[in-house]
Amino acid sequence: MTTPGTMQDKVVVVTGGSRGIGRAIVLAAATAGARVAFCARKLGPATDEVITQVESLAGKHRALAVAADVAIESDVEELFDAVVDRFGRVDVVVNNAGINRDALLVHTTTEAFDDVIATNLTGAFLVCRRAVREFLAQGGGGRIVSISSLSQHGATSQAAYAASKGGLLGLTRTIAKEYGHKSVVANLVTVGYVETELTQHFDEGLRRLLLEATPLRRNAKPEEIAAAVLFLASARAGYINGEAVSATGGLGEVAM
Repeated sequence: MTTPGTMQDKVVVVTGGSRGIGRAIVLAAATAGARVAFCARKLGPATDEVITQVESLAGKHRALAVAADVAIESDVEELFDAVVDRFGRVDVVVNNAGINRDALLVHTTTEAFDDVIATNLTGAFLVCRRAVREFLAQGGGGRIVSISSLSQHGATSQAAYAASKGGLLGLTRTIAKEYGHKSVVANLVTVGYVETELTQHFDEGLRRLLLEATPLRRNAKPEEIAAAVLFLASARAGYINGEAVSATGGLGEVAM
């Protein structure tokens, strides 16, 4: 059921791991032999289902779900405390939690902008800061992979979301520069059109535009994004640092 040698017994922490891309990453990590912790704002049937799936793939007691809002510093600290208490260490952290509040700039409220930045960027900062502290306390080494979007280059009706993802790119490259000498590696996976809850509000015209602009003529499956994340999290990608790896099907930034 597992793939020995890929991520066997590594401890992987995934934010926003109960659905969509995050869920796919959790299950892929479990399949590769990892012990997996993930957070969601609330625990319930969705998180229970993921735990059950992880245990069927990797065995009992190899999954941990924690209620945490990454925008709240104390929640992030409690998440990592729970992971270290349960598994003893942290090897890989995946920043996946994200929200959007799409609107043209003049219609974007300050509250909406702040909400997006708090989750997508400040939340990632809080997670990365604690992760790096854990890596250093363990003697160095560790992987951070963050989920970004072509919106990081700017996108219509996504002033807040684009700003958050652009900031995430800068944060990732700063970590790579500051802590690479400690074997801490940080990278992004830039995604294009993936059918998840974040894209369910897209109207048919936008969906058609995105599909026509994607050379593969289809949207990505969450499992395909998870495969890219696991590669960056593995020893095979040990010399990739501070990079934005595209998993967009060839979709260009102009289409966004």
